[in-house]
This record gives sequence, structure tokens and C-alpha cells, in this order.
Amino acid sequence: MTTVTSNTEVVQRMYAAFHARDLDQLRNEIYAPDITWNMPGQHPLSGLHRGIDAVMAFNAALAKAGIRVDNLHVGELDDGTVVERHLGHGVSGGVEYLFPTCTSYRVVDGKIAEVRVHAGDPHAVNEFMWSQYRLKELPDRLSEGQV
Repeated sequence: MTTVTSNTEVVQRMYAAFHARDLDQLRNEIYAPDITWNMPGQHPLSGLHRGIDAVMAFNAALAKAGIRVDNLHVGELDDGTVVERHLGHGVSGGVEYLFPTCTSYRVVDGKIAEVRVHAGDPHAVNEFMWSQYRLKELPDRLSEGQV
């Protein structure tokens, strides 16, 4: 394992692992077991994801949707919080969606413990995510206790 010297490097390693689709590295080396990830919006992936299993499922769903990230800029505040901004990309139905995003990270003992996403265009995120993830038909949702 690489020796981490700053919280910023932890976040940069997270993005490298995500782009490489190395979910094992994310789970075992980068994320804290009790991580929380807050994704705003009104779409199937929004909400507060608690714990490593929920966050890994969320990351897998982002990867499945084909989300790409570039124009990444990372900095560390005086309290150790890492703040980054990036441009997310997704394509659905021949339309390219752009997601200007700012995210903050709390790093504890060299692992990401808390993530808070702040979407610059939440309407685009909602539209894209709904195009990727549909609810089951109502009878199927009711039979499984979903509403």
C-alpha cells in the first residue's frame, strides 16, 4: 500500500481507483468501513448512503451508468477537509449531460469517512439518473414492499 501523506492524496487515489473501476481498492484501502456518502437530488441514487456496503453499491451504480469525471481540482482546507470540483459527464439517448460538481471529504486515519456532494445542476443530474435507473412497475414494487 502507498504511504499517504495528505488528505488530498487520499481523494486523488479515490478518483484514480474509480476511473480504473478498482472497486476492491476503494473498499479495502480508501474508504472507511463506516463511511457516509450524501448524494443530493430526487433520483434513484440520491440520499444518505451509510456504511461501506451501501457506498460500494452506490459507486458500482455510478460506474454502471457510465459517469466520467474530468477537470478535477482538489484542495485542502485548514481543518483537513478536502474540497474538490469537477465536471461529470454522462450520455443517455444520444444526449450528453454535464454535471458541474463540488464535493467535500472528511478523511480520518488516511481513509475517507464522509462525502458530501454539491451538484451545480441538480436538474441535469436528476434527469440523467432517471434515464439510467427506472423503478419497477407498481405491482412488482408492491409485492416487494416498495412504494
